[in-house]
Amino acid sequence: MTLPFVASDLDGTIVKNKDFKILDKTIEDILNYQEKSGSKFFIVTGRVFATSKVYINQLNVTLPVVGCNGAAIVDPITREVLFEDVVKKEFSEKIIDFAKENNLDLIFYTATSIVGLNDSERIVTFGESYKDLDSSLRPEMICFENLDELKECVMNGIHKPVKYLFSFPLDGNDKIIDETIKFLNQLDLNCPTTKMGDRFLVDAMNNGINKATGLQKWAEIMDVDINTIHTAGDNNNDIEMTEQSPFGCIVENGVENAKKIAKRVLKHIEDNGVGEYLRELVDQNK
Repeated sequence: MTLPFVASDLDGTIVKNKDFKILDKTIEDILNYQEKSGSKFFIVTGRVFATSKVYINQLNVTLPVVGCNGAAIVDPITREVLFEDVVKKEFSEKIIDFAKENNLDLIFYTATSIVGLNDSERIVTFGESYKDLDSSLRPEMICFENLDELKECVMNGIHKPVKYLFSFPLDGNDKIIDETIKFLNQLDLNCPTTKMGDRFLVDAMNNGINKATGLQKWAEIMDVDINTIHTAGDNNNDIEMTEQSPFGCIVENGVENAKKIAKRVLKHIEDNGVGEYLRELVDQNK
C-alpha cells in the first residue's frame, strides 16, 4: 500500500498564528512523511505563494501549491502559475472604492505576490515576521501610497488580483465587518472569513472558488483521484475541502463549524496534531 497525498492548510493548522512558526516536531514528522511517501505532502492555503515560500522550503514541498483559498496554483520548483482565477475589473473597482469610502485596510494577492499600501496591516506584519529570512524566501510585496494608485494598477492590468483581503481589528468592528460581507455578497463574490490572532480577515474572490475547487483543479492537473487526498485544516475557509474529502481532518484548536463536519479531529496544533496524523499513516503502511 502506498502512502496517500496529504493537503494541509498552513496558519492555525501547522503554522502557529502567534509567531508564524511550525513546531520542530511537526517539521520533523512532515519531512519524514515526505521521505517515506515520495514527497506527497503539499500545501493548500489562504496565503499567496509569496508568503508560503519559507514553509515550502522548510518542508521540502515539491508538489504544486494551492494558494489564495483555491484561486491560484503555483509550481514551487519552476514558479510557473498553473492556474489563476482573476477577479473581474468591474468588481475590483467597486471593492477598492468601497475600501476608500470606508477607510478600510485592503490588500490583494496576485498568483505570486502581495499588493497593498505601505501601511497595510498584512504588509507590515509580513514584513516584520520575515525580515530576517534570506531574500529568496521573503515575500514579494508591491506597495503603493494610496488606494487610488492601487486601483490604477489594477484597472490598467499591471497586477491581476485573484483575492482581495480586508483586515479588521478583532474587537469593536462587528458593524463594518457585517457591512463589508453584505457588500461583497451583493456583488455575488465568495467572502470566506478567518480569525487570526487579534485580526478578523475577510477575503473577496470570484464566486465558486474555494479550497475544495482548488483541490479539484490540482487533482485534474496532477491526474490524481481527489477522493484519495487527505486534508487538514482549522478554520472557516477549510470547511468546503473538509466536507469534500473522505479523509477531511480538522485540528482540535479549529473553529467549531469546521470540527462539526470533520471526519476526524486531530490533536491541537501545539500538540503536533498534523505531525502525529502523518506518523500514524506511515505506521499503518508498514
